Amino acid sequence: MDSAIAVLLFLGIFLGLALLRVPVGFSLGIAGLFVMYKYGIPVGNAPAVAFQSLDTFPFLAIPGFIYAGDLMTNGGISKAIVNFTQAILGKIKGSLGLISVVASMMFGTVTGSSLATVAAIGSMMIPEMVEAGYKRNYATALISASGFLGILIPPSIPGIIYAITSGVPVPIVWVSTIGPGILIGIGYIIVNYFVMGDKQKFKSESVSKGHFADLIENGRKAFPALLLPLLIFGGIYGGVVTPTEAAAVSVAYGLIIALLVYHGIDRKNFWSVTKSSAISSATVSILIAFAAIAGRMITLMNVADNLSGLIKIYIHSPFTFLVAVNILYLILGMLMETNTAILVTGPILIPLAISYGINPVHFGAIMLVNLCIGFITPPFAANLFVGCRIGNVQMQETIRPLLPFLAVGIIVLILTTYVPTISMFLPNLFYSK
Repeated sequence: MDSAIAVLLFLGIFLGLALLRVPVGFSLGIAGLFVMYKYGIPVGNAPAVAFQSLDTFPFLAIPGFIYAGDLMTNGGISKAIVNFTQAILGKIKGSLGLISVVASMMFGTVTGSSLATVAAIGSMMIPEMVEAGYKRNYATALISASGFLGILIPPSIPGIIYAITSGVPVPIVWVSTIGPGILIGIGYIIVNYFVMGDKQKFKSESVSKGHFADLIENGRKAFPALLLPLLIFGGIYGGVVTPTEAAAVSVAYGLIIALLVYHGIDRKNFWSVTKSSAISSATVSILIAFAAIAGRMITLMNVADNLSGLIKIYIHSPFTFLVAVNILYLILGMLMETNTAILVTGPILIPLAISYGINPVHFGAIMLVNLCIGFITPPFAANLFVGCRIGNVQMQETIRPLLPFLAVGIIVLILTTYVPTISMFLPNLFYSK
């Protein structure tokens, strides 16, 4: 009983502070410390708990990939990727929507950031789609929905956080979401074909390009950017580097091509990009540290075991448990930032999932797909906020054209949940004993 009251008290304080716009990391820490103090748990070791949570080698990958992503985002690579994709796909019906989806997937493998993908690809493609006859609200909805493909197709920071929370190696978590990410991308392309396949106007010269010489030229320009994912994944899955070392390689490579190849980074903006990356890394670090305090409270209050016993009284099968989990995460995705949701709920639900016989790798894919759908589900809907600002439309105007893309996400989520092969095929292929 005390465990249930402690959880409710923790969530009430956390959500109340968050609604008052207290930074999420501090809201977590304050809520966790208050509950610990109320129930007589010593709070003097909280600093050590916070420090130990960050004293983990894989977490060093987070600032590395954040910095590499910022360098690549500001380094001028988005134009090279979009032009290369246009050269390949520019003659297909509804090609601009198709290009937007594919370019988002490719850009995501370089930056690993959903919001950066929306900002970079959207700023280029929304004006071009509008010129070609796309409604502005539809173009904004498509770009916003495509942005989170950059998280499902690695590298991704949420994947690293889930890996550390669950104890599963980072590369295995990363490959588990590739299948769902590709399926969602295909679904978006199909939706766009039926909506815009016969409506797109081929007026723009950039769209009409498709000849072999143009393909070779744009491929040459895009090659340095597209080489980065090959270096990252070839090194990691070939056993040459760890994810943390791959992050360092990404920073070095990203800086070189941003400075010398694409010339998007110079002495004037180098320090501003570096400062922005440092702030983002510090924000994530604070979130992780204070979430560890909340996690310690959950452990000492024996919340996971007590909740497991309570849930098993009412939920007797993995099927029903996963239905409840999907509903929970769809709601959390609407209200809570992705990394926070993983850090708060992971220590409770991952052991529960294992007790029902669900593989933690499979459960991670379910969790990440769920939370990514939250990027386009109001009221949180971070991708929509960014997309609407770039597309110069009101959020309510995007809801109707967004519904087919939400439907695709839900369908793929159901398939990922109840057809484990979708998420487990690549982990089993690369890591089967």
